[in-house]
Amino acid sequence: MSHEDSSSLDRLEQARGVVWEALQLLEEAQRVLFHAGDCYVGEVWGDGVRAVIDITERITTISGDLSRIPIEIDRLAARDRERAQ
Repeated sequence: MSHEDSSSLDRLEQARGVVWEALQLLEEAQRVLFHAGDCYVGEVWGDGVRAVIDITERITTISGDLSRIPIEIDRLAARDRERAQ
């Protein structure tokens, strides 16, 4: 395996790690927003509840999109490994 192949695989692994960290942060943001929604319900702020639900739905969509990225990274890494042989 050449130095370039090793570097590309290392960078793909690094990208996978960054995506994983982003997913973890988005999950934490969802938990915090759910607590915010609970506060709105407790304080009877109807509009705030709807806004929190909208935001958490958007985060869920983004998380779904992000969760597909490691699969694509794995495919790219597999192609790089095959090419290096």
